[in-house]
Amino acid sequence: MKFAVPATGVKSVNGSVYVTVNDVGACRVSVFKGDTMEDVVSLHGRPCTLLWGSREGLLVSCGEALYLVSGNEAKPVLRAKAGNWFWHAVEGDGRIFVHEYGQSPTGIYVTEDLESFRKVSTNVDVDPRSKHFHYLVLDDSRGLLIATLGDGNVVRVAVSQDYGHTWRPLYKGPWQFVPVLVDGNRMVFGFDSGITKGGVGVYDIEYNEWSFVFLKSLSHRRAQFASLKRFGGYYIGCLGYPTAIVVSRDLKHWHLLHLDNSHLEYNHFVGVEPWGEKLVAATSRELLVFELKDVVKAFEEKPFLTPHRAHLDRLRGLAFTIRRIQWTLKP
Repeated sequence: MKFAVPATGVKSVNGSVYVTVNDVGACRVSVFKGDTMEDVVSLHGRPCTLLWGSREGLLVSCGEALYLVSGNEAKPVLRAKAGNWFWHAVEGDGRIFVHEYGQSPTGIYVTEDLESFRKVSTNVDVDPRSKHFHYLVLDDSRGLLIATLGDGNVVRVAVSQDYGHTWRPLYKGPWQFVPVLVDGNRMVFGFDSGITKGGVGVYDIEYNEWSFVFLKSLSHRRAQFASLKRFGGYYIGCLGYPTAIVVSRDLKHWHLLHLDNSHLEYNHFVGVEPWGEKLVAATSRELLVFELKDVVKAFEEKPFLTPHRAHLDRLRGLAFTIRRIQWTLKP
């Protein structure tokens, strides 16, 4: 099912699906009713996306501001550096963390009441060569805040055991990531890299080991992940480039659920949200609804992304690391 609305974010909150719609400079927050949209509040600015939601309200990034939307009212609660915006939020242990995206330095901010935020760290604290944070996730069972960073730096993944005040590198190297999925005793990272065609990184928490699956598409020069989710026994991957939604059972072969070739650059606003036995997806051009049978049917076609040995890409990665060897040697 497709709806021709420029949806840039989607969250399921207590059985209701909320959507941000970025339309000609205006940001509408709406409730999706399954076949209709009911507007909740309008904001001005772009980009806009929905970061988090609960009974207490929604956190919506619009332009340089973060808004708390409650009922039909919107209150600005945090402002980013000029030209920057907020990309992701994560909740855990009574706290909500949001991260800024754009020009360095970008911050991680925390709140306990949805109205007062304080900055706990910046990307420069983690790696002075990094440009910004890419993603945040909280592993509640281990008390770890996990962040990915880019671009052109060496510390690609860092973890914090004190909610962002201090960090230690988890991965230094050439492969760059955006999304993180905590999947039992492992973490899965979606590649967002200009060095290789695409892939996923898997970190085994128990054995402290990394492995990488290099992926290629026959129809596109690279595949860059924007988000990763679990839906039943399937992995759901959203690609920022090309704008696509792909599904996998094994992280090696990814089948196409949706493709939009109209975006020529990386699309930050591709994401899915489980809604009962359905998936609701925002692609920045459309709002999509998939049934479980649609996911199963996708496996009947040839994979859109398949593993490859990536010999040339590995050489590029080695060259990247050698040029930054003084940083990789630091603990």
